[in-house]
Amino acid sequence: MAPPQEIINRAPREAMDVFIMGANDKGQLCMGPGYRERTIVQKPARNPYLSEDHQTVAIAVGNNHCLALTADNRVLSWGSNTHGALGRTTRLWQLGDGRWVPWSRVEGEDDNPNSPEGRRIDSILQTPRHINPIAIERGTVFTQVAVTDHASFALTETGEVYGWGAFEYYGGENDAVHRLYAFHPYHMEWPEQGPLRNQPSPLKIRFPTDNPQIIRIACGSNHVLALSKSGLVYSWGTPDMNILGRRYLSRRLRNPRYRHDPYGNMNHPFAPGVVANLVNIRYVACGANFSFAVTKPLTRGNRKGTQLCYVWGQNDDMQTTLPLSKAPFVETPGHPDAPDGNRMRVVLYPTEAPWLSGIGHMDEEPESAIKTISGALRYGLAIRRNGWGEVWGNEHEMPNAMGVVNQDNELMIPAIPPENDYTQAPQFAGWHYFHDNRRWDQVATGRQHSIAVDQDGKVYVWGSNAQNQCGVPRPTGYPNIDVIDRPTLLQSFIEGRITLFVGAGARYSVFGFAKGRFQNEDGGNVDDVEVPADFRRSLLDFNDDDVEVGGD
Repeated sequence: MAPPQEIINRAPREAMDVFIMGANDKGQLCMGPGYRERTIVQKPARNPYLSEDHQTVAIAVGNNHCLALTADNRVLSWGSNTHGALGRTTRLWQLGDGRWVPWSRVEGEDDNPNSPEGRRIDSILQTPRHINPIAIERGTVFTQVAVTDHASFALTETGEVYGWGAFEYYGGENDAVHRLYAFHPYHMEWPEQGPLRNQPSPLKIRFPTDNPQIIRIACGSNHVLALSKSGLVYSWGTPDMNILGRRYLSRRLRNPRYRHDPYGNMNHPFAPGVVANLVNIRYVACGANFSFAVTKPLTRGNRKGTQLCYVWGQNDDMQTTLPLSKAPFVETPGHPDAPDGNRMRVVLYPTEAPWLSGIGHMDEEPESAIKTISGALRYGLAIRRNGWGEVWGNEHEMPNAMGVVNQDNELMIPAIPPENDYTQAPQFAGWHYFHDNRRWDQVATGRQHSIAVDQDGKVYVWGSNAQNQCGVPRPTGYPNIDVIDRPTLLQSFIEGRITLFVGAGARYSVFGFAKGRFQNEDGGNVDDVEVPADFRRSLLDFNDDDVEVGGD
């Protein structure tokens, strides 16, 4: 019998009131049965499934699906189940007599498939349900959840990782590029053995060492970083674009000895491997196709006390903060994230980013060390420990998503390269807010909108609002407000709440607030305050001001 492993991670304990807003086209708002794909929640609304039926302590927000960790150690999933991202079956349902039938027969056929509200979303997708536990070891305790575009991951208290779903990559022959999916090396090396090429239920991820002691997971669009207790960083995911920051074998190793072993070939992009030249790391974060790793304070040399930040991955718009000269071109034929569709600039291996490196905390909290980072496709946001927020990159399609303002709080639009010549250096902007000396605490980025929380617990949103993902509703008789061009205070039904979590998906937003704890007029916390009636509103009794149907 193996000795018990050391407990190195602790799950959050405080349950949250979960609020949602934005588009529900894939069931990602967890609204329950009866809602259709064009339903839009215009203002922050409390979700009874996640706030009352389950004691939610952590949430991971993806493009079109989410995970939640509950106080009783359950992992819930909802939203799009493309390529097995939910970790449970959504096509069949088991009746009381043991028979399995299609889900459409359980719910009944759509009574009005041509409705202007769109087709009805299966309630099994937009209702939180437990992942399939068949391969999860008895006694496993989860402490963190994370998601990519089509895959999901859960971290345990002993530092092990479970995952399911699929990574997206591109390949083909004879100049024909195809979008492909796989989750582990077996899917790529023996594709004829797995036509779906995804992992529909949780599977323990195998690392190069028997006890990796992972303490944090960070996910991009199709790649994952795992930080170990010893300060090493593991990466795995799509082999496109060379964004994993390490070497691996690109050819297949069809060894019959490992024919039925998902991780028979560990020197593979879909198997975790150590990122090159990274040691003594304390924090990792991801953008869509780029990554960050922040070290612990240096203990010797001329830079003693400094925390270094290393970056790698896509850099066409200076997403890594490095100049274009540091990122050679990599051929990526047919990739949708490539500016010209055929190649992109990539920082191949971890490189120090001077602008993000700062003084560490040897004796006291630093003034310039990075506290948290969140990355979108073309830009990134960061908060330093002194509360300053910063932005870099260039969002060509929607410059307002960056929310850059000057000292007078006036909007600044980053310059677009002449004639869309993306080989030229885009503008490099700082996201400094001098207005009212505001300091920031949390940040999240979606596809083209952003959310930030200041140190007083107030929530600010900006960027695309086409699906009300920024929570600014359409006034009666006025056109919809499609763009929020600068950080705007989100008030309405969340005013006075203590913010524990913010998350941004493709076209929706999720918030987690402390239950029964509110801020008083002096900015302090007040416990056991009677909850106002507006905060008890349920998704089951929306009025016309909250839900719009038939949106774009």
